Amino acid sequence: MRRLATTLLISAGILAGCSAPAPKATAGAEALGTRLTTMDDLVDWIRDNAGDCADVSRRDPAELRTFVGPDIAARFQPHVSEWATCRVSPEFPVVGLFLFTGDEQRRFQESWHSAMTAGRIADGPAFAFGNGFAISAGFLGVGELGLYYFRCGSLDPRVHQVPADVAGCVFANPEHGHH
Repeated sequence: MRRLATTLLISAGILAGCSAPAPKATAGAEALGTRLTTMDDLVDWIRDNAGDCADVSRRDPAELRTFVGPDIAARFQPHVSEWATCRVSPEFPVVGLFLFTGDEQRRFQESWHSAMTAGRIADGPAFAFGNGFAISAGFLGVGELGLYYFRCGSLDPRVHQVPADVAGCVFANPEHGHH
């Protein structure tokens, strides 16, 4: 009986190892790389890719309005599950780190697109986006970390773009290929 169980276990492992990798997403937030789901993962990712993320301070949702202003907070707050700040460098002394859970990143995109369509805001956020998260320092995110701006409306075809989860919007990285 033990031999049969061992044989079945090994066979299952071999079959799992031989299966083709899941296809990579080509659109939406899933196409922006590995999904980060915890603040610790996001902090570690920033440290690994930017060199530092010191003085991490987990923030209360009520502080978001003070940090980004009322208009941007109104767009982000309902969709962000957790946020913190850290110091990346003298050039980026306070960077906001924002996590989306479940389907909230798509809902954020819908909210932002709706606000643009209604004329309540004029442009995409200056934040940089990855799969499941955003950071407030757009230039750091896009220029140095390979993240993307979220843009709707008129789009520059010369800029590397990934279709967003919302029709008429994209994730754009003008620095793509310039790292």
